[in-house]
Amino acid sequence: MAMKSRIGAETIACSTCHMTSTLPNDPAPAPLRAGIDWQLAPVEFDWFGKSGAEICAQLRDPKRNGGRDAVGLLEHLRHDASLGGFIPRGWAPGAGRSTPPGTFEDHVKDMAQWGAAGQPCPN
Repeated sequence: MAMKSRIGAETIACSTCHMTSTLPNDPAPAPLRAGIDWQLAPVEFDWFGKSGAEICAQLRDPKRNGGRDAVGLLEHLRHDASLGGFIPRGWAPGAGRSTPPGTFEDHVKDMAQWGAAGQPCPN
């Protein structure tokens, strides 16, 4: 079934992202901030099952990355981080969830270097 909306409310329980806990030292991430205009990325942005070369090509294609060039991608990362960070939360996802290598700041630096190099992709 194709989804017309990607706010997530249609298919994902609110508690998937928005959670509260009264347990001391709860390892779950803090609840997402209210009032942020947020939605899931469009289906076309999905990376599941794609190779590194396919993801790279998608990231540098403005038709498939939200209309962003290399500078726009960095602005997106920094803007997201300044709002309480949906992307940075990937490096602190809570108990039982794996994290990407490095830190969010490492990711921003890597994206800046990739952009400065002309956004090369593997063959």
